[in-house]
Amino acid sequence: MDIKIAFGRVLRNVRKHGKKKMSQELLALEADIDRAHISKLEQGVFQPTLATVFDLARVLECTPAELVELVDKELQANQDT
Repeated sequence: MDIKIAFGRVLRNVRKHGKKKMSQELLALEADIDRAHISKLEQGVFQPTLATVFDLARVLECTPAELVELVDKELQANQDT
């Protein structure tokens, strides 16, 4: 599995089911990121910059390390795909 796909899955899951259940629009507004960019991240089209990971983590009320750990777990769970 590609890291962009894994990050997208994690981002969508944390956004929808994490501490702050929020829409793409609200996440984009609070993180000061274009909504279309959030969509492309979730689709696995774009890979986030380190700054973007920090911005998203802040808004989603988790740490950047937690996001990275979830991405790593997603990658490990889907090693064969």
